[in-house]
Amino acid sequence: MGMIHCEYARLAADDFDKARTDLTWALEHIDELAGEWTQVDLPAQEARYFSIGTVWGPLHTVLRVHGGMPVDPVHGGAELASTGGITPARYLGPEDVEKAAAFLVGTSFDALAPLAVADHVCDEDVCPDPGEHAAETDPEALAVAYAELAAFYGAAAEAGDAVVLMLN
Repeated sequence: MGMIHCEYARLAADDFDKARTDLTWALEHIDELAGEWTQVDLPAQEARYFSIGTVWGPLHTVLRVHGGMPVDPVHGGAELASTGGITPARYLGPEDVEKAAAFLVGTSFDALAPLAVADHVCDEDVCPDPGEHAAETDPEALAVAYAELAAFYGAAAEAGDAVVLMLN
């Protein structure tokens, strides 16, 4: 199995309503956003599509260990559709995006950095060797991903957008 990436798509209110009623359109629209994202290197706060790459697992674990998340900005939300990815695509509606953004923007990564240890990633017998996650638990890589995720959610909240989350 290849490396699993966590990817996000911002959907404006009209697109979000359509996506929940027309799953074929939703998946095609998300694919279009992904295609545009690969063509143009936009900062996270300007992008309609975004990925935190392979650090999603350790970052998710750090956030869970920290606690206090009103919603899960990495792998939470309600199921939208099967995408052929690792899990079905999920979404956070605009209200939950606001909650996620408030948490991410309001919580400094400095408060989370001490939790970025490989043992936390492997605490459920998912992997026998915590060392295999050394690159993904690097505090600098996690700090960059966290800052980008906070910027992405912050922009989505400001625009009143929903966010679709996918593991591919």
